[in-house]
Amino acid sequence: MSEELIKAKSNLSKLAFENLQKWLLDEKYHEFKAQILNLIKNEDWDELEDAFFKILEFGTAGRRGKVGAGSNRINLVTISESVQALANYLKSLDINSLSVAIAWDVRNSSCELSKKCAEILAANNIEVFYFDTPRSTPELSFTVRNLKTSAGIVISASHNPPKDNGIKIYWNDGAQISAPHDKKLMKIAKNIEEFKTGNFDEFVKNGKIKILGEENDYSYIKANAKLSLSKNRNVKIIFSPIHGTGTTNLLKTLQFVGFENIILVDEQMNFDGNFSTLQDRKPNPENLSANRMAILKLRKEQADIALTTDPDADRICVMSLEKNGEVRSFSGNQTAILVTDYILSKKQKDRNKYAELYFGNRNFICKSFVTTDMLNVLAKKYGVKIYDDLLVGFKFIGKKISQKEALGEKFIAGFEESLGGLIGSQTRDKDAATIGLMIAELASELKLKNQTLGERLDEIYAENGYFVEKTESLEFSGAEGFAKMQEIMQKIRIGNKNFGALKMRDFENLSELDFSTNKKNSFKMLENGNAVSFIFDSEDRRITIRPSGTEPKMKFYAQWRFENKQDCVNIENILSDFKEKILDEC
Repeated sequence: MSEELIKAKSNLSKLAFENLQKWLLDEKYHEFKAQILNLIKNEDWDELEDAFFKILEFGTAGRRGKVGAGSNRINLVTISESVQALANYLKSLDINSLSVAIAWDVRNSSCELSKKCAEILAANNIEVFYFDTPRSTPELSFTVRNLKTSAGIVISASHNPPKDNGIKIYWNDGAQISAPHDKKLMKIAKNIEEFKTGNFDEFVKNGKIKILGEENDYSYIKANAKLSLSKNRNVKIIFSPIHGTGTTNLLKTLQFVGFENIILVDEQMNFDGNFSTLQDRKPNPENLSANRMAILKLRKEQADIALTTDPDADRICVMSLEKNGEVRSFSGNQTAILVTDYILSKKQKDRNKYAELYFGNRNFICKSFVTTDMLNVLAKKYGVKIYDDLLVGFKFIGKKISQKEALGEKFIAGFEESLGGLIGSQTRDKDAATIGLMIAELASELKLKNQTLGERLDEIYAENGYFVEKTESLEFSGAEGFAKMQEIMQKIRIGNKNFGALKMRDFENLSELDFSTNKKNSFKMLENGNAVSFIFDSEDRRITIRPSGTEPKMKFYAQWRFENKQDCVNIENILSDFKEKILDEC
């Protein structure tokens, strides 16, 4: 054993050392050898432990993590293993003329990684449709459906910091890969020892890789435009893609349908994988810091609304300039409420009551189980079905759409609390373009009534109840953090502590514990997963704990219905007190 390996063995965990040893000795990882040896020389044991303590797993949206050397990192090897596994799995199925569409976002490593994906697939005699410049994730989903490819790939780390990247794999319905395909693919990926590859330019010349361009873009934008529900276009809009691909989907959609008064945040319109105009370099539109320039522009121009998108343009943040001069930034839940009420109220006017007498109302909406319960109330109000037996991850909404459309039902909209939503069935992933279009139309109609988005949201609450949500995260980085998250979830599931709740719902085992009787009952979800909910004095007052599937953090979701508007501020203390109890007792 070399001197470097001896030092590493005495400073790393058993699993981290085993993975590191493999990466140093196996020729497949030779390009990373110098980088790893340098980390050992500098005795950067924390970095090495984090880079090798596990194999980067598939989460809710594929593989995502830091870019660098290691089994727990995104790099040419881990990406190649994932893509070779996809190629092997596709070839094991009885499918003629295999093909895969590939898109990538603005991150610094995305172009290189996406080309490697294309080379591997082409070397496996799988036809590749490749975007040669950055595109949004929802356009990839649309392209899979439109071109009827066998699968799709997006290279993106969504709203993560610049040091991260990732891969999301899509199935032939345009949705993110889900059971049983995801589990079968993961099993194959674990045993990949080598992968085929070739030269990108040669594959383009011989036609195995086909470059996608404006014709495909036009088909996607035109499909979005067909969702329009109003002809009013009088709203004044501020737009920023925060250096991402929002220029290729949301901006083009708004322009295509005739919105002309769009003012751009010029400093953020360029593709920039470093997200240079953001002080913290975090391009997450859920954060105030990412929207600062758009808010300043909104005030300066006295516009009506501002829209920002994350790097792969599947998430959108909506902001409104209210009459008191304040900017109101809407959460994902609040945007979902505004959009759902707008769409369902429009569609109610067009309902064919005679057809419904014979066939029933076949329209439905979807939401994850941690998304606002106001959507359940609105669905009931407008006579539309709602499916909320879905874990976090838009792949579950995509899967539900496919299931219900096969039974003759019609999908209207789907939502997640984290600024994600989709209108219409042209894609199977969240799409900032379709949500942005609905918001722009709603704001235009409200402007004719001298009303703002904020005023309309307050009306909906007053009419239907005060449903308030609050989400917070705790960081658990590195091997110790990963182990701590697992420990907390294990202790919670034992059920010895009720933390003031009446019931505990375990989404991994699909069992509900009643603390008063100590009895367990089963419940149904589309799929099980790693999350636990505590239900307090009613079903619409609960807090959920869930380790993220793509980031080293644990999320806490509080969902609470208040009787009075003035009580809504209590959500902060409710969630804070609960978190404190969990951390103290687990």
